[in-house]
Amino acid sequence: MNTTYPRRSPRPAAARVRATLHALALVLLVGAAAHAQEGAAPTADADRLVRDGNLYYAQGDCALAQYFYQEALKREENHPEALVGKGRALTCQTAYPAAIDAFRQSIAANPQHIPAYVHLALTYQEQFLADPGGHGGRLGDALDILAQAESIAPQDATVQNTRGIVLYQVGDLGAAQQALERAVELATAAGLAERERSTIHVNLGRAYRDQDQLELAQQAFRRAVVLDPTNASAHNNLGNIMYRLGDCAGAEFELSQAVALAPTSLSAVSQLAIVLFECGDVPASIPRFEQALQLDGAVFTPPLFTYLARAYLQQGRVDDAVRRAQQGALLPPESADAHYYLGKAYEARRASGDLENA
Repeated sequence: MNTTYPRRSPRPAAARVRATLHALALVLLVGAAAHAQEGAAPTADADRLVRDGNLYYAQGDCALAQYFYQEALKREENHPEALVGKGRALTCQTAYPAAIDAFRQSIAANPQHIPAYVHLALTYQEQFLADPGGHGGRLGDALDILAQAESIAPQDATVQNTRGIVLYQVGDLGAAQQALERAVELATAAGLAERERSTIHVNLGRAYRDQDQLELAQQAFRRAVVLDPTNASAHNNLGNIMYRLGDCAGAEFELSQAVALAPTSLSAVSQLAIVLFECGDVPASIPRFEQALQLDGAVFTPPLFTYLARAYLQQGRVDDAVRRAQQGALLPPESADAHYYLGKAYEARRASGDLENA
């Protein structure tokens, strides 16, 4: 589920090399600045470095962000924001044990600093998702740390939102719904940024959706779109629900918005393709399926290959249909649909041996 805090992934190798070279230059700049500001207050200097770290974290440069947070900690060893920043940067590099240590140190330095509890809980969840067998108790740890946060700040929307996220992951959808409904109320009362409130509404919508409360889910996702029209996840989820409720035109519009905002989202592109196909616009679905199959993770979604084969069949492109149907049938896990449509493709092509294969 989404959080009200951006989660980052490390950049590709080439980008990391550029970032490293940039970091070397910045090391010199920071060192020079330190000499120039020897008389400056250490806390002010640390705050400036934390802001720099936040900037690079927002840009996805997790390693470079970590460098600035660590520089801040050299000025002020127990700076709570710097410790949280360092933990977030380490989490996005999947260095979970070191991240957990940083968050715990932040809590020890300032037990009232709620972001440390929230990010510690989210890191516990990520560690569980990365290795459920090795870290099966981490969701419980996340709920425990959030209970501590709630005792300190019972009116904090981010605590309730994160609690809802973890409960959703645990599978307690009713409790997740209650926590997220509370988060929505608190976020509105506290005047949280519309972007953050939008994300909380998306999380609430998912809890409704997975309990088959589709009308409530639609309302939550629609509110998320109104609060932040740039939220691709909100458009994507709203489009999915509108399709399930039988509104093809609305679904196509919202999913098109999601794809425009996030053209590399396999979920958004594939859902748009499927909705176009199922709603009868087969020609328009083909380029969307082709686009989806170029995205990371498509190989783990064999039904997309079968869908594209079916679309090709309807357009008389039998050779293309056979090729994609073969891929869909060969990729795990096997499905009866994939083999059925491969047989139909062989029947339509009728090349040597095709009828026997069918």
